[in-house]
Amino acid sequence: MASEYIDVQGKVMFIHAVNFNKYDKWSITLRPTQASLEIIRDLQAQGIKNVMKKDDNGYYIQFSREPTKLMRGKVVAFAAPKCVQLVDGKPELMDGSRIGHDSDVTVRLEVYQHGTPNGGKAKAARWDSIRVDNLIPWDPDKDLPEMAAAEVKDLAASPQPMW
Repeated sequence: MASEYIDVQGKVMFIHAVNFNKYDKWSITLRPTQASLEIIRDLQAQGIKNVMKKDDNGYYIQFSREPTKLMRGKVVAFAAPKCVQLVDGKPELMDGSRIGHDSDVTVRLEVYQHGTPNGGKAKAARWDSIRVDNLIPWDPDKDLPEMAAAEVKDLAASPQPMW
């Protein structure tokens, strides 16, 4: 089965579009719209293993993309997810590190079928690309976890080098 591409929409919770997350992958955590929630539930019914979670603000799910993967005995390299923003109705590449929490986005997923160790078939979804529909610029004071924000403030307050 060839890959199919499916678009889901929602708000960004966390995004690692330039640097890897702690699992050495690019990843995005998305709060899907109601329509996209139904699309994701349908994909889960087809077998994708991404877990939908819920907190006080609603549902969220993470999608990722590995930089390399062993496929049919060969290592295959993947490029970082493409990040685009519409400017005057035309898509322009953008730096994914500028995407802040609560930005409205459309996430393109590559949905594909793969073999399992016992000889069966399974479906998976890989993060392919992202279109930013309403950019909320990344703000370290708001978007960094509390502990990381404190470290950044300490670093910013350290003396300037004298060379």
